[in-house]
Amino acid sequence: MNKDKLIVANWKMNFLYNNASIFCKKISSKRKSIKNKFIICPPTALISKLSLRFNKITFGAQDCHYEKFGAFTGDNSAAMLKNINCKYIITGHSERRKFYNENNVILKKKIKSIINANLVPIFCIGEDISVKRKGNTKKHLLNQLINVLPKNNKKKIVIAYEPIWAIGSGKTPKIEEIEEINLYIKSVIRKINTNYKNTKILYGGSVNKENSKIFLNNNNVNGLLVGGSSLDFNTFYSILSYKIL
Repeated sequence: MNKDKLIVANWKMNFLYNNASIFCKKISSKRKSIKNKFIICPPTALISKLSLRFNKITFGAQDCHYEKFGAFTGDNSAAMLKNINCKYIITGHSERRKFYNENNVILKKKIKSIINANLVPIFCIGEDISVKRKGNTKKHLLNQLINVLPKNNKKKIVIAYEPIWAIGSGKTPKIEEIEEINLYIKSVIRKINTNYKNTKILYGGSVNKENSKIFLNNNNVNGLLVGGSSLDFNTFYSILSYKIL
């Protein structure tokens, strides 16, 4: 198994339990041929039942509230998600930033709550097309990183670089661009906290069966955050079973 690569499936708001169960059953039956470490992040409503039935699969959540308990109708805390066998929590996804107005202040609180629950945050960062066209991508990512990541944390975190303009568009940056950005992110987070020197930097945004091979073969891409392609079993299995050259 390529232990240094991490594949995260973000199912977003898709699947009912029966479909999700069939998917997980197929994945479980193929474990011996899977080459990459992986995490599945289903809708919260499905996690508890799936994690009980498929206890050899690592599950994560797609979001959490920053408080442990309280009057927050419809929300779930990191502690609650840990209680249903989550190990990771995605936070800062561009869809949460856009549709729920999540900013750096909120995300800093969320990451703190995830770490305090002894779970691993998968912190998403990325630029939109206007930022890219102005040549301000690195400045934009720097702002997201320095204003959210805790400076004294000694626990594990994961960063996912997802250029917003690539998500669901079928377009992706060239591998040289992704590599440059990932190396930049590594240099920034090491300065924020030396404990982040071995942090995995994933790529996400229109990942598919073909381009995933290019991404995974690059030493500076530590894994993938997969959206739409994680909903098709054959495509996702192809990504998981790909052996690094």
